Amino acid sequence: MTMALRFLTVVMLAGFLAACGEVPRPFEGAGRAGSPELLDVPDAQTVKVDIATDLPGGAARHLARAMVRALRAGDIAAYSDDPSPGKYVLHPNVIARLDQTGQAHVDVTWLLYNSQGLAIDSMSNSGQITAQSWFAGGPTGPEDGTMNVPPDIARKIAKLSGEESKPDDPAAREFDALVKAPAAWVLAKISGDRPSMVMAKPLKVALIEFAGAPGDGNEALKRSARAFLQAKGITVDDDIGPQTIVLSASVNVTPVKKAKGTPELDRVSIDWGLLDDSGHELGQMSQNNAVPHGKLDQKWGSVASLAAQAAVDALEGALGQIARDRGLLLRPDRQ
Repeated sequence: MTMALRFLTVVMLAGFLAACGEVPRPFEGAGRAGSPELLDVPDAQTVKVDIATDLPGGAARHLARAMVRALRAGDIAAYSDDPSPGKYVLHPNVIARLDQTGQAHVDVTWLLYNSQGLAIDSMSNSGQITAQSWFAGGPTGPEDGTMNVPPDIARKIAKLSGEESKPDDPAAREFDALVKAPAAWVLAKISGDRPSMVMAKPLKVALIEFAGAPGDGNEALKRSARAFLQAKGITVDDDIGPQTIVLSASVNVTPVKKAKGTPELDRVSIDWGLLDDSGHELGQMSQNNAVPHGKLDQKWGSVASLAAQAAVDALEGALGQIARDRGLLLRPDRQ
């Protein structure tokens, strides 16, 4: 008898990544009836600076605006408030603490992605911000509307409109100092051609501790999970290192007895876990189903394939999130 096995999956992880694509050149084809100064438009290296979600709202916007100003000073068309995608995305992960003197000690990891969502590299820097600036309200005015325009045109527009100015807000000045080093790093990364970039290393998945299954279940689940991960282009390597995420599976098969006391079904539970190279749990998911009693005592066959496929499909997003947070590639860059 052929049975269709359905596994209900619960994934306890969050994921995010804004999709990135090509940005249209806003002045392309223009200028026939306009100023001759606007005719020569270069191919802009646009950078969308994400607004951090792990610090006060005002500070998050100040941080993004400061990075935008620093990149534009280096002739990179950068912006943060505009929802347009960029050729690159710069995302800050922030850890901060306030000391007893009222200083905020800030550690920022900047992750640089290309338009396909692949991590190019990451950089970390630290600094201090006064509590007054850390809890200040956000920038009062709208972001410069020309932030996603090639820099030479933006300067001409600002000059013609008389809007050229530097921020005199104390909070803005403090955040400008905080982003000085990472901005120089970004400029160095994207000003050269692609071969000169140091691409991020790929995340690796190690299949460890598949246990508890009767018959050939442990090996069958591991073999199937490996095949489905590799089919998605994810590297599987059981040598554990800093780039490694461990995928484990704990299996429990329990007879389900009916009123007459004779087991007719087995309850199958599989707990899948993701751990870092130090053994800390990063997430988990569970699968549950009933099968005829004794069906899995020897060969798991298609049951292992169906369970592993459902698990890998559900955990792919979690692995992508972990890769982004660590500045790694989910898949090796083959461009």
